[in-house]
Amino acid sequence: MATSLPDLPVEELEEGGSSEGKGFNFRPYLRILLRKAWLIAGLTSLTTLGAWLWSSQDPYTYTGNFFLLVEPITASGKLTNPTTLARTQGVPRDDLFALDYPTNLVFLTSPGMTLQIAEAVQAKEPIRKVPAIWRDIRENLTVNRAQAGRGRGSNTKIFQVSYKGENPQEVQSVLQTAADTFLKYSSEERETNITAGVKFIDEQLPELQQTLGKLKARQKKLRQKYELIDPLPKNQEVLSQITGLEQQKLNLNTQLQAQREVANSLQQQLNLSSDEAFAAATLSQDPTRVALLSQLQQLESELAIASATFTDNSPQVQDLQDKRKNIETLLNQTTQEIISKHGLSVSPYSNALEFQDTTRLRLIQQLLETTNQIKSLQAQLEVIEPSKVQLEQQVKRYPNLINEYSDLERKIKLTQQILNQLLLQRETLKVEAAQELPWELISPPQIPLDADGSPIGSPPSRNKKLMAGAMAGVLLGSAIAFLWEKRQNVFYTAEDISQLLAIPLLGNIPKDDREALSDNISLPNVSQKEPETTETVLDNNFFLSNNQSDFLEAFDDLYLQLYLQEKVSKLRSLLLCSVESQDGCSTIALNLAINAAGKGQKVLLVDANFFNPQLHNLLNISNNRGLIDILGGDVSPQAVIETAPDIENLSVLPIGGGSEPSVKHIWSPKFNGLMEELGKTYDLVIYDTSPFFLSSDIKFIAKQADGIILVATIKKTSQSLLTKAVKEIKSLNLPLLGAVSNNLV
Repeated sequence: MATSLPDLPVEELEEGGSSEGKGFNFRPYLRILLRKAWLIAGLTSLTTLGAWLWSSQDPYTYTGNFFLLVEPITASGKLTNPTTLARTQGVPRDDLFALDYPTNLVFLTSPGMTLQIAEAVQAKEPIRKVPAIWRDIRENLTVNRAQAGRGRGSNTKIFQVSYKGENPQEVQSVLQTAADTFLKYSSEERETNITAGVKFIDEQLPELQQTLGKLKARQKKLRQKYELIDPLPKNQEVLSQITGLEQQKLNLNTQLQAQREVANSLQQQLNLSSDEAFAAATLSQDPTRVALLSQLQQLESELAIASATFTDNSPQVQDLQDKRKNIETLLNQTTQEIISKHGLSVSPYSNALEFQDTTRLRLIQQLLETTNQIKSLQAQLEVIEPSKVQLEQQVKRYPNLINEYSDLERKIKLTQQILNQLLLQRETLKVEAAQELPWELISPPQIPLDADGSPIGSPPSRNKKLMAGAMAGVLLGSAIAFLWEKRQNVFYTAEDISQLLAIPLLGNIPKDDREALSDNISLPNVSQKEPETTETVLDNNFFLSNNQSDFLEAFDDLYLQLYLQEKVSKLRSLLLCSVESQDGCSTIALNLAINAAGKGQKVLLVDANFFNPQLHNLLNISNNRGLIDILGGDVSPQAVIETAPDIENLSVLPIGGGSEPSVKHIWSPKFNGLMEELGKTYDLVIYDTSPFFLSSDIKFIAKQADGIILVATIKKTSQSLLTKAVKEIKSLNLPLLGAVSNNLV
């Protein structure tokens, strides 16, 4: 019986691990950076030092500027400007024609303007080529609107032009050339644009005047042709008439629909069509036929009474039947004469030929009246439709006429407006052409000078290069760190196992510390690394007395994790394996089995590692007979299973086959049956197997077992091999419980 442990949440099984689908886990990479922090710090220091040495060679930069006044300073100067007087018709407004500062600022630093400055500088001092000078001007020439302070309303009417470079003579030349170019732009080029504008207006005026005359002539001709002032009201009148006819048609259709529904209802009640109803009414009005129907009904009554008294062959019944046949024959002849006389179309089986009582006659009359009303409404609709079509044909002529007339009216108005605006603009531009130069150089181009008259330069800024050097060192160091650890291909921490493989970490077995904790107890050689010899003695008191050992407490934690697994899946058989030899798999299997046995479980430890069996060495038991002998059919399991020396509840099944087993595969159908038998006999069966990729036996055993535990040794086990094993286990859908990390050093 297993000992009772407190119930814990199952979520603790995945503590410290990660599962698939939880997204990218950056913590393993963060640990790599921390482990290789010395490398990253060293490379960062070297690259930063190199960046500092590189930046120390940068030359000084020199900055100069000049200022342009682009609008009159005083209000009177602004208001008496010829442009303002011309555009406001003698009533000046101070805020109407202010300079477009954003556009001018962009234009002064545009590629065309800066190229013009670069060409002029190169013509004065042909030290460098135009593309090089142009590139520096585009990058270092700035034009801003000067500020008189902070806050809203602090903008001035002055442009501040600045330029910086490494050569003070070239800086002065660029500034002087820029000042000359900007002043030239404000006078000659703007004046040339005004003159071109006046010329363009003069060329457009004759054509506009001619077009306006033609449009007015066409409008006059259109009015005379159709004898109207405006076609739109006439079109509205015709449309109103069409709307009235459509409303009348809609009302008639509504009435027609209602009458049709009444007629359908009456036809369903009478089970007669309109033609059959007319035939029924006609037949019901013939007195001879009505009398014959009455006689026939009376004979039917007498015949029913006689049939109740006499047999069908009696003379009384036969006489009445003969009379009924004679009257039916006479009734059919009379009916056919009436139908032929009135030209009626009635089926021989129609209800119209039957006797119609007073109620049905009233309904038949109502059906006939409804049918006549339907015909009347249809006749009215047939009269309305031609009138509507005639009006629609008439109104079709108006849209084209309205469109043509409206188009002419719009063109005349637009042409007249454009003509008036061009005439006014021409006069305005003529006045502007005579205006004075608006821009003024109020501060000549200059570079700050020191007391000796030498240009004052600014030392180079090293911050960007230093930051770039430091960043390059960090990136290079990180890349080398990742490549270094990838080349090592091992796990450095227990967390790396769970987070890189996305499987739960069931336990972290520390280095065996029992020797340091026990001075008086003779320690057995049950270390985390399998021994190479068989000379080992196990002291049970050692396992029971060293409660302070972290090594043994780790197996308590591992057993707890497996106990929680058992709560979920009834874990009874367990397989431990590694991907490489000397990973401590046998030692962990033995200590886990001892821990489970110490908690009251009946445990069997099976050595299924035929490449390098170790359990008989660790427990100092015989390996002459064992698992291989059972599978060979030589012995029964009870004959070879041994009780572990001095350990209660623990039994061991060695590999057998002598000191060096000759078989290389132990899996067989008989082994499958053996696993089932052992699972029924013991509370927990632990299989210690060979490395995962040495034999396919592990996959067969794992398929039959309740769970697999992978053992990985920190700083030894191949990360790529363990990753490959996990992928193969998942692809085969084997019951992988998680991993156990082992710390040899």
